Amino acid sequence: MTKVLTRRDWLRRSGLMLGGTALVGPGVMASSTPTARKNRAPIRMMYNENPYGPSRTARMTMTRAFEEGSLYAHFEASIELKEMLAKKEGVSPEQIIIGSGSREILNVTALHYLSDGGEVVANYPGYEQLNRYAENLGAKVHRIRVLDDMSPDFIGLEKAVNQNTKVINICNPNNPTGVATGAPVLEPFCRKMEPQSLVFVDEAYNDYVMDKDYRSMVYLVKEGLNVIVTRTFSKIHALAGIRVGYGVANPEIVSKLEPLITGTVNILGLRAAMASLEDDSFQELSREKNLEAKQTVYEVLEQTGRKYAYSEGNFIFFHTGKPIKEFQAIMEEKGIRVGRPFPPFEDWCRLSMAKPNEMRKFANDFKDV
Repeated sequence: MTKVLTRRDWLRRSGLMLGGTALVGPGVMASSTPTARKNRAPIRMMYNENPYGPSRTARMTMTRAFEEGSLYAHFEASIELKEMLAKKEGVSPEQIIIGSGSREILNVTALHYLSDGGEVVANYPGYEQLNRYAENLGAKVHRIRVLDDMSPDFIGLEKAVNQNTKVINICNPNNPTGVATGAPVLEPFCRKMEPQSLVFVDEAYNDYVMDKDYRSMVYLVKEGLNVIVTRTFSKIHALAGIRVGYGVANPEIVSKLEPLITGTVNILGLRAAMASLEDDSFQELSREKNLEAKQTVYEVLEQTGRKYAYSEGNFIFFHTGKPIKEFQAIMEEKGIRVGRPFPPFEDWCRLSMAKPNEMRKFANDFKDV
């Protein structure tokens, strides 16, 4: 009989292998990296990826997970991940929903709340996945432009809410601007709005935030408010291609959304997520390198007199001085691929952070643009 490994088994069995990797030089580890990853060109500064991962622990854990590839072990592993996330967030497992990236949770939220019509109110520009999915379902989306300082217009958002509003969509820190809204502003807004509409708070970049006023809205979920908070393993955990995300909400909300999830996350993704959650050193490294990269960009933007939004994510939104598509083409010629257009800011660019030498190349090339 084939045994389904528990997480404890995994920690014990993979520990020997992980210990062995400490004796392996970086060149050997690099040799196991896919060729496309090593030789990719141009430099990727467009998708807000973490260039340092997945972590070594997550990679080795995924390698071991192939042993379970022939089994339906993802059912048990999904429960294990839920329990880990519940402990991390201070909630019960019944308040956790897991999806193939947080995008799936955005989608099923729209599917449940807006299939029979209704409206969404969202800050704009922001992460558009829920909005677009809602529009495909026939719902109406009210996009409220950010203020001049790139922060959400909460007065405008509140005014746009009406009896047909079913979801209020907030991304914090906001993508693409990078601006984080502090708890003294966001909390009262959520409290005022949640009795009449679900407040959806996308916290994909939560792990990068350094602002002391910032606080995850999970504590409002703990109070029983009509709020859902989503997170992803695509950013600081560097598992964008593995597709793992989760949401935190009241059990009643989770029970309505879970049946709409198309299937459980694959076993490699579940094991990698569990391993990465416990790899504090990798997360700290990613934060430190991200701050270093942003400082390089801030300096060249100051030198060239460009306006920018102070970012709490792993990207920076700045004024290019020319149409973004023209800027994209120029940077592509220089071997750097930058972010897509974000209307209505057609002459601004969302630049994802890369490694130090790559950021220095961007800084040098940007001075010539």
